[in-house]
Amino acid sequence: MRSAVLARGAVVLALALVPLRIVGQGFLPTDDALRHAAKAVSGRAWSDLIVLRPEVTMDSHPGWHGLLSLVHRATGADAHALVLFSITALLLALLLPAAFLMRRPEAWALALVALGTLDPRLPARLASGRPFLSSAALLVILCLLGSRTGGPEPPRRSLAVLVLLFGLVAFMHPSWHLFLLPVVACALAGRFRLGATLLSGLALGVLLAGILHGNPLEFVAQSVLHTVLAFGTPAPSGTLAIEFLPGDGSPMLVLGAVALLLWRALRGRWSTAAVASPVFALALLGWLLGWLVIRFWSDWGAVALLVWMALELEAALEQLTDPASRRRVALAVASGLAALLVLSANARGSRATPPERSFLSLTAKAADPYLPEPGGILYTDDMRLFFQVFYARPTAPWRYVVGYEPALMPPDDLATFRRILAARTPASFAPWVRKMKPPDRLVLQSTEGRPQIPELEWAQVSQTLWSGRVPRPPVP
Repeated sequence: MRSAVLARGAVVLALALVPLRIVGQGFLPTDDALRHAAKAVSGRAWSDLIVLRPEVTMDSHPGWHGLLSLVHRATGADAHALVLFSITALLLALLLPAAFLMRRPEAWALALVALGTLDPRLPARLASGRPFLSSAALLVILCLLGSRTGGPEPPRRSLAVLVLLFGLVAFMHPSWHLFLLPVVACALAGRFRLGATLLSGLALGVLLAGILHGNPLEFVAQSVLHTVLAFGTPAPSGTLAIEFLPGDGSPMLVLGAVALLLWRALRGRWSTAAVASPVFALALLGWLLGWLVIRFWSDWGAVALLVWMALELEAALEQLTDPASRRRVALAVASGLAALLVLSANARGSRATPPERSFLSLTAKAADPYLPEPGGILYTDDMRLFFQVFYARPTAPWRYVVGYEPALMPPDDLATFRRILAARTPASFAPWVRKMKPPDRLVLQSTEGRPQIPELEWAQVSQTLWSGRVPRPPVP
């Protein structure tokens, strides 16, 4: 018993240190975590911050922004502190539950080491501080609880817990419809009652999230609309976000899973149950769909495979090591330390260096004349401007025409934006230039001097950064 307590304590301590080591090394995400934190500090609706399509009426992450706003008001945390809170809280929610739910938590640590070694991109995504990690954390719990292939189906009283968990996660990250993937995986594995329980919990949980939002019908409709716009709005080749592109199947990680199956066979413990579980079915389903859109793999299939690998390692450890042996404690310490180093090193290594087309010069006070006046609109052809400037100036009194998701732009602005990305000629900017008013600004990167758009007055912000405005009438 003492060895079990020490082993679990060693793994929990090591995993709890992972986010602290990551943020302590100066890691900072470059995209959505910044805008979520800035949104909370701004205290304003997205319609007051970016130019939106008229049919988009709901905050894309009401629960997560509500939580960050609460932390901001309670502690006075600025946007930077909220990003660090996001990384830490979400990574702990993902890493720690399995360390308590598994009989051999050291197997969970070893699976994390394997994940980080065989596909270093995946742990880096897990440190992104984005609310999709709340869905991943719930998925880990569901996979562990649903892996009991030989035991009874979940009791009916567990439905209330599922409703609460699904409701909170859906409220924070309204891509609740993706939880249909585990339901399908249960059907593929023949666990129909478990799938029905999950589906019932999901349906009631979404209702709960809609009640928390204040309008269940709007919550459901807007959640689906956001996904339809993001995936269903045709985009020119080369303009899709990386997470919407096809994946490469993580071949080394797949080979690692195959190696675990071979090891099981060599130990004389082969059983079809190893590949007939909902967890394995979800991993396979996410892997197949990942060839279409990588998020199905990175956020769902890979998480399920991580749990499956941990369960396979747990079965091996229970066969090969005594639960009360000192060797178990030593293994837990070693695996926990390895997980700490691998996960934090991968996140640090993924930090993007400042790109050559950086807009950081606009975050300084001296850049005020080059930015929109109160009530104006900031035009640009680079989404990085929104993330960098909004994060640094969350209370600025203007809106951005290009925000965090191009598909949410009004159709005419979206068409202009995509023409610019395809050609980037002066003529491609013409629709925006015609719409600009005196408070607005058009900020562009140009390595060839002043942008060739003579309808605007141009001021040089930095060596390659220019700000254009509608000419002022001469003062009499």
